[in-house]
Amino acid sequence: MLCGSPWNLCDHVLFIIHMETESHWILGRLNIEERRMYMYNSLSTAMKDSAAIKACQPFAVLLPHFFALFDEFKKENKPVCLDPFEVVKVDGLPQQTSNDCGCFVASFAEYFIDMKPIPPIFDVEKHRDRLAVLFYKYARMKELDFIDSEDEAPPKGPKKNLS
Repeated sequence: MLCGSPWNLCDHVLFIIHMETESHWILGRLNIEERRMYMYNSLSTAMKDSAAIKACQPFAVLLPHFFALFDEFKKENKPVCLDPFEVVKVDGLPQQTSNDCGCFVASFAEYFIDMKPIPPIFDVEKHRDRLAVLFYKYARMKELDFIDSEDEAPPKGPKKNLS
């Protein structure tokens, strides 16, 4: 799905959340139909999970207001509900043993996008190496084929004034 597509056409939205107090990253997955936010945490302890849920709360509270403000519920004839989304911790995830949360977040997102179950144990070194190779190949392809990403491309002309 392209960036800028209406939210009412999405089933799930993936986003990363920085837990500033813990210097840690987690993956959030919003299931719009269920009105739930799923939290994927690779550093799961009672204390870290409590901090992760706390980091998810602003999203859980503000997103329903965002949807109501932009009439996302009305597009599907759904009733407007401003109640916060429920935050659900995803259990059974592989756990990091060193400072690898970025690799875990990227891997969790990739497993979800590919509709594959996240294995309870995986080799983080292998995933990190694979991601590094993918990023390198992508950068070389862009360089050799003179490809610009959308946000790197020059503007396509003057913007229309909507007033």
